[in-house]
Amino acid sequence: MNLVWLCNDLRLQDNPALYHASQQGEMCCVYAVCEKQWQQHEDAPAKIMLWRDRLLVLEDELAEKNIPLKILNVDYYDDAISELLSLIKKLNVDKLFFNIEYPLNEKKRDQRVIHACEAKGVTVNTYHADVIHPPGSVTTQSDTTYHVYSPFARQWRKQVEMSQLDLVRTPSKQKQKPFESDNIKTHWHCHDRDYREDLWLPTTKAIQQQLTRFAESNIEQYKDLRDIPSVSGTSTLSPYLACGAISVRQCIKAAREHSENWLENTWVNELIWREFYRHLIDIYPHLSRSENFKSTRKPIPWQNDERQWQAWCKGETGYPIVDAAMKQLLQTGWMHNRLRMVVAAFLTKLLMIDWRKGESFFMQHLVDGDYASNNGGWQWAASTGADAAPYFRIFNPERQSQRFDPEGKFIKKLLPELSDLDKKSIHTPNSDQRKACGYPEPIIDYKFARQRALDGFANAMGKVKTDTE
Repeated sequence: MNLVWLCNDLRLQDNPALYHASQQGEMCCVYAVCEKQWQQHEDAPAKIMLWRDRLLVLEDELAEKNIPLKILNVDYYDDAISELLSLIKKLNVDKLFFNIEYPLNEKKRDQRVIHACEAKGVTVNTYHADVIHPPGSVTTQSDTTYHVYSPFARQWRKQVEMSQLDLVRTPSKQKQKPFESDNIKTHWHCHDRDYREDLWLPTTKAIQQQLTRFAESNIEQYKDLRDIPSVSGTSTLSPYLACGAISVRQCIKAAREHSENWLENTWVNELIWREFYRHLIDIYPHLSRSENFKSTRKPIPWQNDERQWQAWCKGETGYPIVDAAMKQLLQTGWMHNRLRMVVAAFLTKLLMIDWRKGESFFMQHLVDGDYASNNGGWQWAASTGADAAPYFRIFNPERQSQRFDPEGKFIKKLLPELSDLDKKSIHTPNSDQRKACGYPEPIIDYKFARQRALDGFANAMGKVKTDTE
């Protein structure tokens, strides 16, 4: 019997573990529900419920292939390992197949599974299904890891040009009548709170249609539209990439088919950033321990003001573009990419609140929470990460708002109390307008906060102070 251990790869298409297992005889799939582990990892309830609904879809698709799905209900990864071994013994499994993950806890879990199976005489087959190029395969001429995105991307493109990008076929239909699958819902105890099912459809057909629609209609305009939060200029495929309902290879293949200069396409650049952060999280374990990628000469003087932290979390900072972005996150489980940078820069630079608090809050709320990308994005904003923004790059929220939401359309949608303001006032209402709208005063003065950040970061990093914006 061949057993496929499903994790972050909830798809039938382009799933190497599933396909290769199906080519070697009778098979079964297993998925471990580890709710306490997910809570420890701060995975958002919305994300966990999307996992469940996606797994329900996959269960039906597997059934059409006569492939049963077993569910392990455990608390933590360590418990999953022992239960997995029990299932292997019960089903008389001689080969285990799975696609590996890269964060530290998952990596250690996978290694323990491999060692335990090999000790029992079970052959283990692993695959890199979440990346185009496996970690450690895109390196400098001296065979070292890239710490800067641009040369990494150039080398990544060179290597991808030499590959066919062929998708792995769907698993073969099994001849035998399968034994009964487990009931997923009886094993899933998370609540349905905060899950916008109307926004994140779990069916394969809907996901594929979304990819096709974006590739055919928007991929060439992505460069111009991606920074405007009031329009549908992004792919919004990130929740499906995060749970493995779609593969990065499927995305790259769609880009190659629908973009004339696909290797330089801006959307493909974003997928390469995703890959860059996966390579780093795999090679540098301290990133999974919430440590700075780059060390500083002195500690960064984080202020961690509780009142300001709570205002940021609730979208009540008095800066409309920041508050609208946070409301979008709280209401939908998703935030526009440009605004993720704006609110992260606001928290880490203007409020001087430790990036780890923002990273954690995002993971607790994002339906597309992805540990490697989230960690990389927050460290970029805080100037502590690989190829991060310079410490003196400090976003002015008002300018960001005027530039990317000039008519205030996005702000008005998420902050309806400001909907009567004109397109100039809506970015920075005066005191009378704030009182009339019931909108708070700014929790911090921009000029003061900016200078404090410049001084604090320059001192921590041992740099000469600068006033460059």
